[in-house]
Formats: sequence, C-alpha cells, structure tokens
Amino acid sequence: MTISALEDVLFIFTKVKEEELVLAGKLKDTLRQTREALVSNFDQQDPNFITLKEELERLFKKKNLNEVTQEEMNQNITALNKIHERVKELNRQNNQLKAKYHGDGKYTRIHKRLLERGNISEQERRIFEALTGVKAQADEQVLQNTQLLDNESYFERMMMPLVIGQFKTQQKINLNPDASRYINKLVVAEYMNEFTSGSTTGAHAW
Repeated sequence: MTISALEDVLFIFTKVKEEELVLAGKLKDTLRQTREALVSNFDQQDPNFITLKEELERLFKKKNLNEVTQEEMNQNITALNKIHERVKELNRQNNQLKAKYHGDGKYTRIHKRLLERGNISEQERRIFEALTGVKAQADEQVLQNTQLLDNESYFERMMMPLVIGQFKTQQKINLNPDASRYINKLVVAEYMNEFTSGSTTGAHAW
C-alpha cells in the first residue's frame, strides 16, 4: 500500500453506532494528518522515514475494515498518533538542517547520506563546511551554464575536483578514492534529479 493509497481507506461498519462513527472520523483524521506529514518529508530515502512509512502501512495491511472493533480503532488511533509525532520530529530535524543549507534539500540529503555511511569519521561540522563549499561552487557553475546538466558524465567529471578540493584540501578530510566517488555521485545525482524533475527548489538558492 502506497502512502497516497492510504488516503483512500474507507471506514464502513456493518453495525454502525454513533460512538463508532465518532471514532471512525477520528481515526480517518489522524490517518490523514500522518499521511500528509509523511508526504511533506523531502528525504524519503532516509531509513527512519522508511521505517515509519512501513509501520503505518502495517497498521492497515490485510485489514477487513468493516469488521474493525471500537477497541481496534482506539488502538490504531494511539499507534497512529505515535507515528505522527515521530514523523513530525523527523520533519523538524530535516527542516532544521535544511535551513543551514539555505533551504536546499539536495545538500541536506547528501549530508545525511554521508553521516549514515559512517566511514567518513570526521566532525559533522567539517562535513557541513565541505558541502557548503561544494554547493557554492557548483551552484555558480550551473547558474552560469545550465547546459552542464545536459551531459551527466561531463558534469560528473567537472564536479570531482570540486569535491576533492573542498573535502581533502580545504577541510583536510582524508578520503579514499571510493569515498570521493561516492560523495561525487551523491552530489551529481541530486543535481540531475532536480534538473530532470524541473524542480525549482534549488534555483532559489542559486
């Protein structure tokens, strides 16, 4: 079940009582709020996001909704509220980090992937400074010539010296060739995804 499909969940009861209708309405409203919070998350590759999405889907998987009892509805509301709170907190943390990159979701996602990878054992501050340096140079290049993104392989070759320069030269972060390639691929993929989707999210930062 996809996140959007959850919006279409119908609550139909064979024995409808007023208290059941109230609970059903509350359950549906809590589900809608949780779904909206998930959809608004701009980093849906985050393992924490994936876990929360799967928890939400499990609540309604293989459920015969016309046989849901009041007790089950109350249990689902409680579970949904917990998921909703965790999604809101994840979104808050994401937006807090995004603000440091001047609203650029691309570099927020790159930052998080590097921390998750775990084999770049440097202070987070130095990773942030390195990515900020890459962002400034890459955004300037793309702003001057958007056709760079028409040729992914060329853009990838162009970006590598920027990545190495900021991480190894400027921030003295010791990168092996694999780590350098990994960072470069993350950066290039984010720019290409934004370019192909026609998103203007990063354009404001340029």
